[in-house]
Amino acid sequence: MKTQRVITLVFAASLTILSQANAGEKELSKSKVPKAVLEAFEKSYPNAKEMKFENEMFEGKAAYEVEYKDNGKEYEAMYSTDGVLLQKEEEIDVNTLPADVTNAIKKTHPEAKIEEAEKLMKPDGTLTGYEVDIKEGKKKLELEVDAAGKILKTEED
Repeated sequence: MKTQRVITLVFAASLTILSQANAGEKELSKSKVPKAVLEAFEKSYPNAKEMKFENEMFEGKAAYEVEYKDNGKEYEAMYSTDGVLLQKEEEIDVNTLPADVTNAIKKTHPEAKIEEAEKLMKPDGTLTGYEVDIKEGKKKLELEVDAAGKILKTEED
């Protein structure tokens, strides 16, 4: 009886740890996305292709991210649960990153290679910063950098 209880507790703890490791992003089928999010997205991006949906947290609140392609470029659109656009991301060539951004990355991660970059924008298209994926040795990191080159957040991928 005691052994069974220990096994149950270990199993429950493992599930909790694994679910928390992926708590930031959870891929969803289209049918699991709120109707308001789908309607807002489809109205704004009628030519979108290869859509993927994720449930995420944005500024401490539940949100839905739609990754998609349009005219050969990759984008992401973040929506509140009621279909309000919160943020847009656009994939860019890493060579087009501003010098302030690349210099900040080289200063804090001198051995890193910049692998991918995205512009972060408000719903009206105003640039707020960049999301940059780097590889430093065997580690992969995602950096959020403001337009002036200040690193705001670092997450391990």
